[in-house]
Amino acid sequence: WTERATNATIYKLILTNIAKNTNTVVYIDASSNASSYEERYDRFTFTLGALEKGQYRYEVLQDANGYSAGDALGGGLFVFEDSGYAYISAAVDQSTTAQWGCEGTLMVEGASPEAIGQGVVNTATIIAGCPTSGISARICDQLVLNGYSDWFLPSLDELTEMYTKLKVNGFGNFANQRYWSSTQDFDDPANKALTIDFNNGTLHAHNKSQTNRHTRAMRRFLMGTPRVIETGLAYIEPSTQTFVAPTNNNTYVSF
Repeated sequence: WTERATNATIYKLILTNIAKNTNTVVYIDASSNASSYEERYDRFTFTLGALEKGQYRYEVLQDANGYSAGDALGGGLFVFEDSGYAYISAAVDQSTTAQWGCEGTLMVEGASPEAIGQGVVNTATIIAGCPTSGISARICDQLVLNGYSDWFLPSLDELTEMYTKLKVNGFGNFANQRYWSSTQDFDDPANKALTIDFNNGTLHAHNKSQTNRHTRAMRRFLMGTPRVIETGLAYIEPSTQTFVAPTNNNTYVSF
């Protein structure tokens, strides 16, 4: 297609079998002018896998958010996407000794403080309600890392995603230790807060004054809406290269 590989991070190719109305989706990482990109011909070459012979309608989208857990993105590691937001984990721990803070003080965190999307809200609530320096939430709130300063202490569900998406798959250099969430204990919220044990994924409640727990910051950002940059028709035969003229008749796309 017409745009250079360095103009976008991710391209998404959607191939629709016209006869059967079925879709095949391919993500192409072009952020580093990848080896699959041939500048001489201004085209990508890649393998689609098993496709039936036939006529296809194709659509190419720019910046289509084809990220996988553990990908380097936004100052850290991509964890998951929810409601249009990309959630990013810092690549290293911010503390191994910080307390949650202000044991004996109830933080009014809202109806679902454990939920995805609540970490940023919980962190602001903790910062406002606990003036103690060096607490886990404040460390995250004051963190400036890789050019970003909008970090927060993840909620319980966000922290769980860190464990299942990153730690379990060998990403993030997590210790086999318990990590603070920004969610208070459901039974004793004034005195205890919740952790996830990154050795086995189990849930635990600890006194907020406990100091031998780890802290890992998270941030999120709203992902852009994919932009359609080209559409057209292609007749594809397995094990061959198929060259098709796009609708604008300026370049050729190689499948």
